[in-house]
Amino acid sequence: MGKQVYVMELVRRNIHMNRQKGKAVSQMTLDDDYNIPDNMPDAGMIIQEKGSIEIGEVRVEAGRVKVKGALNFFVLYMEEGPESGLHSVQGQIPFEEMMNVEDAKDGDSLQLKWMLEDVSSALINSRKLSIKTIVTLELCVEELFDVEVPVEVEEIDTAQVKTCHVSTAGLAVRKKDTCRIKDEMILPANKPNIRQLLWQDIAMQGTELRIGEGEILVKGELVVFVLYEGEEESGKAFWMEQMIPFSSHVDVSGCQEGMLGNLGLLLSHSDLELKPDYDGELRVLNLDAVLELDIQLYEEEHLSMICDLYSPVRELELHTVPAVYESILVSNSSKCRVADRMKTGSPDVQILQICHSRGEVKVDESTVTPDGLLVEGVIAIQVLYVTSDDNHPFLCLKGVVPFEHLIEAQGIGKESVYYLQTSLEQLGVTMVNSSELEVKAVVQVNALVLNRMSMPCISEVVERPLDMEVVKGLPGFLIYTAQPADTLWDIAKAYHTTVDWICELNELGSDQIRQGQKLLLVKQMENL
Repeated sequence: MGKQVYVMELVRRNIHMNRQKGKAVSQMTLDDDYNIPDNMPDAGMIIQEKGSIEIGEVRVEAGRVKVKGALNFFVLYMEEGPESGLHSVQGQIPFEEMMNVEDAKDGDSLQLKWMLEDVSSALINSRKLSIKTIVTLELCVEELFDVEVPVEVEEIDTAQVKTCHVSTAGLAVRKKDTCRIKDEMILPANKPNIRQLLWQDIAMQGTELRIGEGEILVKGELVVFVLYEGEEESGKAFWMEQMIPFSSHVDVSGCQEGMLGNLGLLLSHSDLELKPDYDGELRVLNLDAVLELDIQLYEEEHLSMICDLYSPVRELELHTVPAVYESILVSNSSKCRVADRMKTGSPDVQILQICHSRGEVKVDESTVTPDGLLVEGVIAIQVLYVTSDDNHPFLCLKGVVPFEHLIEAQGIGKESVYYLQTSLEQLGVTMVNSSELEVKAVVQVNALVLNRMSMPCISEVVERPLDMEVVKGLPGFLIYTAQPADTLWDIAKAYHTTVDWICELNELGSDQIRQGQKLLLVKQMENL
């Protein structure tokens, strides 16, 4: 008659995790011509341009990811002829890109970031502009999965259990949300009424995301700049800049204080609407902005996982599967301060006054080093200023300020997974003289570093009666000499006894042994 076989019941703890399946980087050049609308005057000189990427669709198709979107561009130009008025136009350049990620499939989480190298425009003629930029798309494909960790044995009293400590980063929250900001701006009393808006620039600065109970607090400032034509003085440009603080609570189910996260914040939409005040004068601007939040929260769990077990009186066959666990190595928020100078490059161009400055943080490379994570990049700067030349009253100076920042992360390795979020906390531009500017900036760098650990996980334990012939073949007692790699666990398991029984026989105060130590082993299964 065959041996009776049972499957041992194990108590398991379920851990919800995400895993990076692949990354892809694609760079493309967008180049197109733009015809100035018939109702707009001829262009004589381009003053400033800017752009942003609008993503319309990100979809998996047969192991590749299709990205559809458009470049939204804006150009400020000076009218051709004696009037020299300022005007602005805007347009779109659509694009479609296929990115290769072999393991991508439907249901995976697709995280896409974009970066514009530079948006440049040039006059082909007075009615046509050439628009060109380089777009870099960074795609990260992640999948959600569950790992069942054995933590306790239910049935056999004689089972000897060995546990090991495992710290895991369980994915608690994964979602996207939006936050809307509405505010009102009123022109100062010393500014003339607005005839029409010529140019606007809205950017985030000094943002902070704080994890609370059931919510995330979003704080920061919107830097709002407006260039406009005055009502009474036709063709003359005026400007206004204001800091609009914002604070909002975004409800997030499952969010708890103490969780650590990779939190992204993007200004996805912004607009200004010109409104009359109580006297009917155009002096009020209504601000409408939408912030997109990309929320990824982890909860650190410390578990005692069963990594081995046996029974001196039963035969246990362990089935294992490979498993990868992620643990939080570093959750770090740090600042990088930089300073540099920019010159106009022409002695004939003199700066009379700075109107507005804007900056954008661009990370070029992140490298794992023995001391941590080295982040290298630039701050792309644009400064709109008033000149001393009446024929060219406004000009824009462009430049980059490089930065290098080390995030301390002892223990980081090539297998580590890290998430970076960078933003501009402060930007200040001042005149050194009529041809040189000083730039001071603070870059906020938030990093979450996860360590990966691969180890087998017990998936099933098959229990059957012990082969007594094997037990009878073992000596009744012996003096065993400990070998270099021996542990009491290994010795007890091999000789069908227990660690406690060996310690009792040899009057050991702990389960630590040394090489060459003599141990008395007695086969006394009746004591179990």
